[in-house]
Formats: sequence, structure tokens, C-alpha cells
Amino acid sequence: MPSSSRRNLRDIRRSYTGEDKASAEAGVSRDGLGLDRCSPQQRRFRALLAIYLFNANVPDTPFDTQHSATAFLSYTMTVSPWFNTFVCVVPGAAENAVGRLLASSARDDLRYGVPGLRVAAGIDFGTYHLAHLPTGAKMVVTRRTDFPPLSELQRLGPYRKTWSSEHYVGAEVPMAEVEHEALSRVPSMPSGMERILAALVARLDVRDPSDKWALGLWWYDPLLRPSTHDHQRRHRFALWGQGPKWELRWNGWPQPEDVIACLTAPVIGVSGLDG
Repeated sequence: MPSSSRRNLRDIRRSYTGEDKASAEAGVSRDGLGLDRCSPQQRRFRALLAIYLFNANVPDTPFDTQHSATAFLSYTMTVSPWFNTFVCVVPGAAENAVGRLLASSARDDLRYGVPGLRVAAGIDFGTYHLAHLPTGAKMVVTRRTDFPPLSELQRLGPYRKTWSSEHYVGAEVPMAEVEHEALSRVPSMPSGMERILAALVARLDVRDPSDKWALGLWWYDPLLRPSTHDHQRRHRFALWGQGPKWELRWNGWPQPEDVIACLTAPVIGVSGLDG
């Protein structure tokens, strides 16, 4: 692809995602913005992550609430989906945000956190390279956009024997039975539904450049529109289904119309859902 075409795609992508130039360019593909172009392992991981992000505080639902990761959405971040890695830049509190996804090694309790998600390498309070054991997918939670690559950090060992290793489970720890059980309860879904759930995660904080809609990490409205929500209430999410029929319910931002507009927009919408 000519460099000018790639820069054009990069700049269009940035206008929706708020990424910096390097992150956006790392994510664009030859034929588009690259938000949905990813490896099968990465797509499956994002679909599973959607289930753990969008289930919380709703009684009498089939979801295993011990593994809810909804609190991860409460942090201000820039989401940057790449082909083989899902990157979340959390400038103010990467070390706190990553803790909303991972089980604690201090408690040695794998009943919490996203099942099978581990620290592969990390620099305390800076960058955490994560590995999802069931799918082999990679994720990065970092406070800096120029984060060091995994290969550089692995020269220090599996991950540094400091604060992160004392608090989070490393990639050398195999899947526990409780994690296998949690994943076994995830309903089956066809490839089209997997793409939709993965697309929601890839677009957690996208915003229309013309200010017609915004997702706002599912907890605030970047467009500052009048709210009909009671923000004193606890955020509730419920995402569940079977086969091609799934339902997502929530009690705050964004508006349902914003989600539909985002997924169907000409430039940034999801394509290829007929497979």
C-alpha cells in the first residue's frame, strides 16, 4: 500500500478512535481501518472479553459474576485494536485497570478475573503484556503509547519479580479447573455473532467525528447530551444468548441508537456479517 494511502486510513481511524498516529497506523489494514481485521484467536478473545465486560450487577442471570470485568470500563483509556494484539492505553492508572481483568496471585484465587488471562511480561505501573491461555491471544494494558515490546521485557524473565508478580498471576500458571468450568458455561455462537461481540470491544470508546453518536466506554457521554439516566444507580450489564440470538441490556450510556449507529456507520461499521 502506498504510504499516502496508509496515512489517510490512519488519520480517518484516529478521527473515530482518538489513537495517536503510531497506534492507529499499527492497526490499519490494507483494505480498511483494521478495527475488525484480526486473527481468529484475537477475534475469539475479544468476543469472550465482551461477555466478561458486559455482565455485572444483574441478579438471576446465568452469568458467573465472580469473573465479571465490568470495572475495567470505569477507567479513561484509548482502545487500539491491532491484528494480533488488543491494546488499551490507560495513562493515569494502568496498574489499577489491569487488576480489573486479572486474578490476584496474592490470594492465589483464580475464581476472579477473566478466565485464563495472565501476565506474560510487565513493567510495574507502566506496561503489562497479557496472554489469554485458552485462545493464545495477546493483550496490552499500558500507560504509554510507546510501550516496550514483549520480546524486550521477556529478557527480564517471564515477568519482573516485583510488584506485578506479587499481585497478578503469570503466564506460567496453567488454567485452573474453576476457569475451565467458567469457560464451559459460555454459550455457543456462530462466526457472525462472534464478530459482532468482538466489534463491540474494538469500539469501546469510538466517537463520530461529526458528533452524531459516541460510545464513551459505556459509562459517560463525550457529547455532553442531556441525560435521562440516574447516575447514582449502580451500572448494570447483561449479555447472554445462544447460537445466533443474543441480547445485551444496560442501564446507562450509551444510548441504544448510538450503538446501532456505530456498528452500521459507512466508514467504521462492521462488514462481512453474512458469513
